[in-house]
Amino acid sequence: MKKLICALALLAAVTTLPAQDKIVKKARAIKDEVQNLIATPNRNDKQNAELQTKLAQAFEMITPTLTSPETKKELANAWDVKAQLHKYSFSPLLDNIINKQETDTLQLYTHIVAALDAMEECYKVEQASGKEPIFSKVNQLDVTRFRQYIAYCGQMFFTNQQYSKAAEAFSLWMQYPQRYTLVANEPSVTQDENTPQIAYFTCLASYFAKDYPNLFKYIPQAKAYEQEKDNINQLQLSAYIEQGDTASWLQTGKDIVLEDPNGNEGIAQNVLAYYFNRGDFATALAFTEEILSNDADSRIGNYSKGLVLMNNKDYQNAITFFDKAAETDPTFSDAYYNAGVCYSNIGYDLNEKLSGKTMTATQNKAEIEKVKAQYAKAEPYFVKVQELEPTNSDKWASRLRTVYYILGNKAKEKEMSTLLGE
Repeated sequence: MKKLICALALLAAVTTLPAQDKIVKKARAIKDEVQNLIATPNRNDKQNAELQTKLAQAFEMITPTLTSPETKKELANAWDVKAQLHKYSFSPLLDNIINKQETDTLQLYTHIVAALDAMEECYKVEQASGKEPIFSKVNQLDVTRFRQYIAYCGQMFFTNQQYSKAAEAFSLWMQYPQRYTLVANEPSVTQDENTPQIAYFTCLASYFAKDYPNLFKYIPQAKAYEQEKDNINQLQLSAYIEQGDTASWLQTGKDIVLEDPNGNEGIAQNVLAYYFNRGDFATALAFTEEILSNDADSRIGNYSKGLVLMNNKDYQNAITFFDKAAETDPTFSDAYYNAGVCYSNIGYDLNEKLSGKTMTATQNKAEIEKVKAQYAKAEPYFVKVQELEPTNSDKWASRLRTVYYILGNKAKEKEMSTLLGE
């Protein structure tokens, strides 16, 4: 009796093994009916309702077979059925985009990803079987093609300010060859020329989503997108600031400047301001020398070194570097301005030293002439600033008025006072 019970149990197990496989085949038959209905032109309401009913029925049938240990020979078939059902589900949503109609982006994205994941599972099952793949040969084209749909979804999420989902979609696009091994060796996927641009959008969406690790992950690839390289640099630096990571901000800023000093002058000035605000002129000077070691003619390198020397009151040497910056760029008004300030400061310091000093009239006159000589040297620099920025009188008029006062040019002094509204 006991043997009979065991035999019956074994028989029951054997007879249930193909049962799941049969369900898979039945689900595929329903899937084919769905496909035929989709292909029916000008479907009426009844046909549309039937399509949705059969689609739901097929989903309900196929889902348990994917995880059932009783699904054997038809497991790859089951995954392919699931993939096709999701494909049929997102097709009308995709048509809405093509026809410039509103669509449910989240539903579209969900079905696309589900279809792709199912095709990947199907591929893995076929690979493990060691047999000639049946479904994956056909699916490979779809997996390659669907990548652009993921980008569409990312774009729509971003437009709708759903930044976390946008970052997720763009990240999936970037990870495509790793996630979908079916196309891991497909050149159109691995060598897609849009990769730097999508990396940039991934970083942008990640920044707005405050997903900083994801932003940093794709920064290297995004920087290859030359059109937005400056924005990428700013995103990276802003992310460090927002996280309170000053050390990374500072090092990254320096690296960016040293890579392309003239293309990142704003960042160079921010780094120098950081050092200036802390009174760390030695490190600021070392930074400017690093810039100049890469490019002795660097506009910002020479200008920055001039600023450091100027702040250290080494005015004469500072002028040399301001002059070099102006030679590199004759329109660089700030270089002219600061050179003029340096000459004025030299004159001012000479004048201060005369206070309380006992001298003869002749000696005093000689010393005053030395003061005037420095202000005279400052004049052409401020005049150049006036030529370059004629409407910005607040920048140069006051300086020129002082110069003309020292030089005794009362007509010019009055002219500057009038410009200043005095």
